[in-house]
Amino acid sequence: MKLHIIRHAEAVDRSSAIPDDYRYLTCRGRTRFRRVADTLKKCGIDPDIIISSPLVRAVQTAEILAETIRFAGELSILPLLADSFNLPRLKEYLESMAPIRELVMVGHEPDLGLIAGELLDHSPCTLKKGGVVTLKIRLHQPEIAAHFLWLVTGGGKLITNHDTAMTRLTGGPAQPKEA
Repeated sequence: MKLHIIRHAEAVDRSSAIPDDYRYLTCRGRTRFRRVADTLKKCGIDPDIIISSPLVRAVQTAEILAETIRFAGELSILPLLADSFNLPRLKEYLESMAPIRELVMVGHEPDLGLIAGELLDHSPCTLKKGGVVTLKIRLHQPEIAAHFLWLVTGGGKLITNHDTAMTRLTGGPAQPKEA
């Protein structure tokens, strides 16, 4: 199964005037994420399901993607993606689903970066706003096996080289976790 892990695009800054749950995408965030979505469309993304955190900025990001790739399904809201989403929760979610070929999940840092890092067997990763990491995964009891496919930067640049992507995701050269 292909798994596309997407951090929401750039949103308005935190302030006392706008509660965190209602922070929305900036014009710049929308524009930049449209480039990301165009790149994903060129890569042939064809998800069975798009799940999103219920927070406004994540839902708006998922909507831009769905519109760009002409997704025929409904966006699904997964409240777990809003807070403390982790690899065991992802595994539990995947095991509860009927078999699917391709899944998009739109959420937040640091949760998504931690999941990507665990799946890639590296130190924690950080997804930049609007960034996407795509993995080929297989559920194995009790683990999930993952293989890196590509990274799309928050500006829409496609990176297929594993080492280059890991440098971007970790802020340094690829360093496998110690056993």
